[in-house]
Parts: sequence; structure tokens; C-alpha cells
Amino acid sequence: MIKRVKSNKYKSLRRTHVRVLEGLALYGPRNVSKLSAELNMPRGAVRYRINHLRSHFSLRFLGSLYHTYIGLRKVVVLAESKPGYEELLYECLKFNDYWLYVSQCIATPKCLAIYGIPSGKEKELEEFLGKLEELDQVSNVRFFWSTCFQNVNATSEWFDDTSEEWVFPWDSWLKEVLVKKGELPYTLKDPSGYPQMADWIDIMILKELEKDCAIRLKEIAKKLGISLQRVKYHFENHVIKEKMFEGPQILAEHYTGLSADTYYFRFVFKNHDDFTKFACSLIKKPFIRVMGKVYGENQLFVQVYLPRQQLRNFIDTLSKLIRAGFLDTYEYFIQDLTKTERETIPYQLFKDNHWVYEHKVYLEKLRSVQIDL
Repeated sequence: MIKRVKSNKYKSLRRTHVRVLEGLALYGPRNVSKLSAELNMPRGAVRYRINHLRSHFSLRFLGSLYHTYIGLRKVVVLAESKPGYEELLYECLKFNDYWLYVSQCIATPKCLAIYGIPSGKEKELEEFLGKLEELDQVSNVRFFWSTCFQNVNATSEWFDDTSEEWVFPWDSWLKEVLVKKGELPYTLKDPSGYPQMADWIDIMILKELEKDCAIRLKEIAKKLGISLQRVKYHFENHVIKEKMFEGPQILAEHYTGLSADTYYFRFVFKNHDDFTKFACSLIKKPFIRVMGKVYGENQLFVQVYLPRQQLRNFIDTLSKLIRAGFLDTYEYFIQDLTKTERETIPYQLFKDNHWVYEHKVYLEKLRSVQIDL
């Protein structure tokens, strides 16, 4: 059965907007001319729709890095705090300069954090988290080493062009999951190592692309105080050729007007085959934002973006997968996006072509908190 979601037409996406979102993800926001040609739409009309998406659907152009090839290893941290100390936990998680993402959550856990830790500093990060848990106000700190993340940009797969409404064919997706064939993207495969392949210019380019992947190379050159030719060389022969940059993350509130929430799920599977089927079935689904595999495990972290009324239908579908023996278990929590921050790679700690990890500094910050309390 297909679940339709009706909304105010003024606030909902039109089919041309959805096509523009798809094209931005495919060609990148710096290739408006190519996007215009592919959509058979004048450049002015494309730009008008992009501006409309910015003003009405919070459109943003972020960039995703393949941290593995710049010597950084991803880890997802879940932690709880005593009531009244949520802000303390939130700030303590940022004491480590290698944080990439921190978000408060509704109910438990109280906070979610994602780090990109220099390879070889895993024990130091684990010690940091252990000291964090020793604070009387903090408890149940869990961490999961992961692969890099696979972004999933909005597609028209579940968008009905005729009615210009989102549809949610959960029964069809259930059937798809059980028989899906495909290969995992490289971002969801356990890497064999974490080579540091970047130099200082590469890191600075990547930092700028993370903030805004629509930025022009000449703007980056101006910021770095070097020639455009030099930036182009590093961008083409290092950043792109060596796969340090995964691609654009086109973020838009495409369910605006539908009371949508953002959830973080952890799915556990009994075998790799079922894990792969499930992950591949989500690659083009509009309710998925990002996915990451737990290193060495058949577990998947997924950020889900859904209209609130569809959560029950999604959970019911997951229950069917569990009863079928396909999915082992899962957990999820609601993110509070009003208390969520994203940070670029800590470029200021990249010196002499390697990462400086100030372990003692991070531990001292935690000790200071303990003394102040």
C-alpha cells in the first residue's frame, strides 16, 4: 500500500524542484550550465529554482570527504548524562579537536558525536572517552569505529510527478530489500588502511569544500594567497584523482510543511549479505541522509529524515524484517537539530604534512571540568 503525504502546495516541492535537487547532486552546484542542458531548462530558470530552494527549503551545498585517504578514522560516539547536565556533556564532547559533528538528542542517549581521529591514535581516543565517562554527570559512553559515510541526496524515486506529493510505498520497499542485488559503495567497505595522502594545500581545499562545495577555485586561491593554477593542479591531481573528496552533499528540507524529524538508527544484521541488501536498497531513498558501516561488523548507522506520520510505518516495516529473520535488531533516537553542530576537519592541526593530536590537552580539559564541579 502506498502512503501519500499531502501538504500545502505553496510550501511543498514541485517536480521541477525535485529534478533540480537530483541534478545538483549528480553534476555538482558549480555546473549549473550542464544541469541546465540536462534538464532542458534555461539557466535563469534553474538559478531561480535554486534560489527558491534556498529561501523556502533551506538548501545548502556541503562537501563530503573521504577521511580514510587523509589519514583520519571515523568513530561514532553515543553518551548519556544526568538530567540537567546535557549541555555539559555536549561541550565536553567538543574538547577533542577532532570532532566533526555533535548533536543533542531527545530521550537517550543524550548526545551523538562523530570524530575523525588520526590513524594510530585510537587508544588515545578511547582513553579520552573513558575519562569522559568518569565524570559523575556522564554515563554509558559507547563508541563504534566506522567506515567513512555514504551521503544519500534527495531523489525523485518516491515523488509522484502527477500529484506533486511524496509517496511512501513501504510494502514495495520491503519486497525490494529482501531480493536487492548490488555492491556496496567504497565508502561502506572496511578499508585496509588509512594512508595520509594530502599536503597542506589539499587540506585547505578540502576544508573549503566541506563548508561550501559550490565555492569557486579562484575564491579558494584568493583565500590561500596562491595562484589559481596551483589550486587547480592540487584539486584535479590530488583531491579528485586520489579520491579525497567524495562529492557534494545537497541538503534541503524537502519535507517542509510535513512536520518532519531527523532520526539516527543503528541496524544490526546476522550476516553480511543481508547487510548489503539493506544498505543498497537505501542508496536512492529520499528519507535517508547518510549511512556508515560499523568497522568489522554487520551494523549500519543511518540518519533518517521522515515526516513524523511516516515513522510508525517505517517501524512497522522494520518489524516485518525482524520477523522474517532478515534484520536482527535496531535502536534509534530523535536528533535535536536546534542543538547540532558540524565542524570541518581540524586543518589548524595539520602541520608538516601530518596530524598533531594533542592528547594531554584534551585530558586536561576534562580534568578541569571535574575540578570546577
